[in-house]
Amino acid sequence: MEESVKAELLTRFGEYLDGLDEAEADTVEARDEAPDLHTLFTELAGLRNEIRLESRQVKQALEHSRELIDALQEQNARTNRELGDLRRAEDSLRADAERELLLEVLELRDRLAASLTSVDGFVPGGLLERPRGRTRKLLESMGQGLEISLRRIDGLLGRYRVRPLQAVGQRLDPKRMQAAAVEEDPSLDEGVVLHEIRKGYVRGENLLRLAEVVVNKRENQS
Repeated sequence: MEESVKAELLTRFGEYLDGLDEAEADTVEARDEAPDLHTLFTELAGLRNEIRLESRQVKQALEHSRELIDALQEQNARTNRELGDLRRAEDSLRADAERELLLEVLELRDRLAASLTSVDGFVPGGLLERPRGRTRKLLESMGQGLEISLRRIDGLLGRYRVRPLQAVGQRLDPKRMQAAAVEEDPSLDEGVVLHEIRKGYVRGENLLRLAEVVVNKRENQS
């Protein structure tokens, strides 16, 4: 074997041995730094206790948060109920006030309608005499003014969903009509409304004022 080859082999072998020494030293150092089983178990037990403590604290925090949420929800529901009661009370008061006002408006309309009827049927001197000249113009002007006022009142009532109750030709409805008088019409059934003495009104689906009516009464029924 040549000398150069021997020298190269010896060099490589020496490097190999040096590498083994370094690896063994690292292994020994790592073994010296690693904790024993007692220390490891002690540290694990402490870590477990810390985890339990943190879990208990988290659980308590969640329970406290849940109690706060339940209390807030209960308070919110109570507030909503109280607001609902206040709204209903306010609506009831407003409805009562509007009802009284609308009834007064209906009374005013009745008087205006009666005045218009009187103006239309006015005869100054006698049954055969008709108004002439200034009197006729005055009556026409009064009639037009009353008609305008009635239309305005009807417009106001319409905005509040108030409409007249249809009674004539209908059978008497004690919930919406009041029989003020009776007449006989043999051509109609018993209990049918013949005339209105005082017109009734409804607001939406609710009765606002009873209708005072004349009802058919057949004395001799076969």
